[in-house]
Amino acid sequence: METKVYLKESYFVEKETEFLSNGSLKASLFTYSTGVKAVRLSNEKGNLVMLPYMGQMIWRMTFLGKELTMKSIYDEPMPAKETYGETYGCFLMHCGLTAMGNPTPADTHLPHGELPVATYQSAWIISGEDEKGKYLALGGVYSHKRCYETNYDFMPQIKLYEGATSISIDVAFTNNKDLPLEYFYLCHINHRPVNGSKLSYSATHEKTIVNHEVPDNFDPVDGAKTNAFLDKLDKDPSLMDTVGREDEAYMPEIVFCLSYSADKDGNAYTMQVMPEGDSVYVVHRPQELPFGIRWISRTGDEDSMGMVLPSTAEHRGYLYCKEKGYERYLKTGETVTYHMETGLQDAAATAEMQKKIDAILG
Repeated sequence: METKVYLKESYFVEKETEFLSNGSLKASLFTYSTGVKAVRLSNEKGNLVMLPYMGQMIWRMTFLGKELTMKSIYDEPMPAKETYGETYGCFLMHCGLTAMGNPTPADTHLPHGELPVATYQSAWIISGEDEKGKYLALGGVYSHKRCYETNYDFMPQIKLYEGATSISIDVAFTNNKDLPLEYFYLCHINHRPVNGSKLSYSATHEKTIVNHEVPDNFDPVDGAKTNAFLDKLDKDPSLMDTVGREDEAYMPEIVFCLSYSADKDGNAYTMQVMPEGDSVYVVHRPQELPFGIRWISRTGDEDSMGMVLPSTAEHRGYLYCKEKGYERYLKTGETVTYHMETGLQDAAATAEMQKKIDAILG
């Protein structure tokens, strides 16, 4: 059973105001000083702040007093008009659909496509209860229409349960055009690195791709450090599994591509196991999103552990993906749905997930 309440921009004022509750769950609305509208979903363990009209990003996420979101130069979201680079520093953003990844000089699309800062035509909060308990969810619709080209509805939903320290992520989109929709999708999840942590995941290093993409115009000193670390990673990709190594260098970033294996339920697992034994984690389904992109950026201003960005393709732009045959197609009237989960878990739950990873890897 669930109740859906549609939002209006007029509901959002500067002062944060409670809008809806369900048991210990609360949804409150407010407007940042920059003018960006925000919804806070909270329970007794923490909260997440979402931007219902700008990409339906998760701007911040905190559980048990731990800020899980990457570090960036933006304290508040800016009203981005074209690209996520105008306001980058979120916990999660959707990427795609007509293109995805970093465009090459020959590409014409924006970095990661139109979805990151897309303007949503409608947004809503759902209050409900299912076999897992009470929940609140934020969802909406972004309709992308281009005459003679594309007409799709993109419909994400983020759900927070009572007592949970994690969220479920459901992404659906429908092709409304009388032509097949060629698409690409990536879920950009940006956890904060914790030095002394270990990465654990249900993928081996045999098929790991280590991308050498330090820009030619990047600071030569920092670029040389990253290139030297890349040379080490080429020989031993497992070096990336230790967070905060003395010789690590992720400036401005290093991007990996991993091939995940799943358990009998179709789930693959990734954890950053922190020194205290707890972990942040991502669960995704390789049958839905077969590419496990890993994006790590550790500069003075940015600090992000994108330990897995579940994706339909590599991150290297439209033309590269077309050359590799990574594009997917959706028939007229057809809908596809993807499922993920991410959050914080205690040491006991971390140990249980490690058993699942060990069982997958044999």
